[in-house]
Amino acid sequence: MINYKTITQAIQALLEDNLSGYIIVRNTERNTDASNAVSDGTTQKGWIGIYKGPLEYEPHSTVKWLATINPKIEIQVAHYNSETAENYLQDAEKEVMDLLTANKKLSGTVNNTVGYSIDYEVNEDEEIYHNAAIITIKAEVTTT
Repeated sequence: MINYKTITQAIQALLEDNLSGYIIVRNTERNTDASNAVSDGTTQKGWIGIYKGPLEYEPHSTVKWLATINPKIEIQVAHYNSETAENYLQDAEKEVMDLLTANKKLSGTVNNTVGYSIDYEVNEDEEIYHNAAIITIKAEVTTT
């Protein structure tokens, strides 16, 4: 069946090889410390977490299964100015989405990416704006 670890590792490698200035982690607890995501927009851009999401199998033919996977990428930035935090988050989201849309097979670990959804969170903690964009990738894998 599907080795989800291989897929999340491929996403991590794709991000690490093409992005700089981010703390990038895989399969850890969500970051709740705004200091890990403080951004200056250039050398320190924020925090990115990669997680396993739902995995669904459906019969595709008599010998194959179609699996839909939904890995999640959470981007976090924090700044003392609300508008600056929002701008930095949008910049980070664009960087990640540009990489994902240019690599729809996630380094050969899936057959194809068929969509994305993005959820947003904003938390004000100790006078800092801690913003997040959670990207859910919808990808398909055919397996035997």
